[in-house]
Amino acid sequence: MMPTGSGKSLCYVLPALELGRAIVVSPLIALMQDQVESLQAAGVPATFLNSNVRRDELNRRYGDFVAGRIALLYVAPERFSNQRFTEGLRRAGVHLLAIDEAHCISEWGHNFRPEYLQLGAVREQLGRPRTLALTATANPQVRRDILQQLGLRGSASEVVTSVDRPNLEFAVHEIGRPDARTAWLVDYARRRAGDAGIVYARTRRAVEELAEALRAAGVDAEAYHAGVARERRSSIQRRFTLGELSVITATNAFGMGVDKPDVRYVVHYNMPARIEAYYQEAGRAGRDGDLAECVLLYAPRDRRVQERLIVQAHPDDAEVREMWQRWVALAREHGGRLPPGLADEDVERFAITVAALRDSGLVEPVQLLLVSDDPGARIDTSSIARHRAYAEARLREMAEYAETDECRRAVILRYFGEQPPKRCGRCDRCRGEGGAAAPAYPRELYEAIVALREQVARRGGRDPSRVFELRTARELASRRPSTREQLLAVWGMGERRAEWFGHELLSVIAEWAEAHPDAPPPARPAAAGRGGGPRERGSRDPGIEAVRDDPLFDALRRWRSERARAEGVPAYTLFSDRTMRELVAVRPADREELLAVWGLGEARVSRFGEELLGLVREAGAEVPRRGR
Repeated sequence: MMPTGSGKSLCYVLPALELGRAIVVSPLIALMQDQVESLQAAGVPATFLNSNVRRDELNRRYGDFVAGRIALLYVAPERFSNQRFTEGLRRAGVHLLAIDEAHCISEWGHNFRPEYLQLGAVREQLGRPRTLALTATANPQVRRDILQQLGLRGSASEVVTSVDRPNLEFAVHEIGRPDARTAWLVDYARRRAGDAGIVYARTRRAVEELAEALRAAGVDAEAYHAGVARERRSSIQRRFTLGELSVITATNAFGMGVDKPDVRYVVHYNMPARIEAYYQEAGRAGRDGDLAECVLLYAPRDRRVQERLIVQAHPDDAEVREMWQRWVALAREHGGRLPPGLADEDVERFAITVAALRDSGLVEPVQLLLVSDDPGARIDTSSIARHRAYAEARLREMAEYAETDECRRAVILRYFGEQPPKRCGRCDRCRGEGGAAAPAYPRELYEAIVALREQVARRGGRDPSRVFELRTARELASRRPSTREQLLAVWGMGERRAEWFGHELLSVIAEWAEAHPDAPPPARPAAAGRGGGPRERGSRDPGIEAVRDDPLFDALRRWRSERARAEGVPAYTLFSDRTMRELVAVRPADREELLAVWGLGEARVSRFGEELLGLVREAGAEVPRRGR
């Protein structure tokens, strides 16, 4: 497990170059296309197989891989349902099986896909090749499930690095009304003109409306969601990758489908239901290591919306029985299999139901083959109840991220099992923005209450958010109850919690009060304002902004875009924004100084170094040369 943009793909690309015949299982067509194009541009013999490729071309690519002319083959998990395909790979010999976005294997993961469930069996059919599972977002429970599903428990090494991305700046703005959110977004995107950005929204309708509002304001934006024709989606993604399109508004269909390193901001118009989903999508920003902004627009009603969606995604016993009976009837008409398209209406509900029917021994999930045709067959729905409780706990933690008065990065890192610093300096809370300057409760007491929450959670083997929420901690620190009756009046408490650890809470509060006899009297905390407009860009690193305002920076960016367009490659493959900034700051005068610039080298300097030096000379009269 390594964070987005940290180079996980090198863990299978380098072995593929040495040994050949490495297979990468990838969940999305768009993701495969992006990665293969980048590899081919770097000279790596790689290709992909998916439903967009013509049959004769599929056969040619497959033959090249089996013959060893192609080192790296990307496939969707559905491809393994073809036994001839799998058997041919086994005979040829697979040296490495790499499973990208491996959290899709686990029903506890945030992108669970039933077709991934076959990969443990596929590994056996391929002769148990060395296997690599990669993800950027998996908490300990999901990691254990990945190993279990692949049959690797007890025989695998786990490499878990920090998920921290220090170059990402996190902020939350509390904006309730849709028209106010849209106005905020339009203003934000206009002030970030020229920067690549992604805007995530929950529904297709919202995605379309946001793209239209941005275009009306002069922002080059397009909508991307599953309802857009496949060819158009591919075109939009390619234009965005090449830098011909500034902003994409998208549903989470775009979550794993972009491999563009110079995305400068990601805005979530609606709150996701899990920190994993939020962090993965926000992590599409700043993969080149430069500063990037991750903004969540939030209001308490967003949580209620997600609660309703969780209920809808988890059918009750009667609904499961009704679906099973309908599926039995459909399968009888289709040779015992379920017809394609059943998942289109609600992917998560479909996946959760298939998992329950699989656990009940009624469905083979890979080919959606029904093992029984008995409408009254016994169905074990206990996994649905467990999954719903898990989803509700994940939502509570996402809401804590949105509502916290603490460092936002700390909330994320704790979620993934890391011990964070108290302050990161790169989120709105650490910078004192959003009206959170002085909490209306003693910070020391609040931290003591949160520490007690952690102790209670460890004792009971629970998630801290299930003990009580941070909002409860804030109210406890503000109101400082001294009796059981006062404790029961605090939001988020109740008889069971008061019975469970109420005396410990009262002791912590009493000890603090005894140590602070001159403290102001208890009071309800003032509402923490989280509104405010978008942050001024000048509050970012002033050195970076000064360089970006230099005419040479614009000249270099225009040249890079034109050269990339002429060559049909993404602009960042020529050189990164960091290289551009260093060119502006250093203003090299000759080849030797050019070679000393970060991100350049013999190959690039030989290819277009004279053109870069010419741009520097042209801009030299306007801005004096700076030292390093």
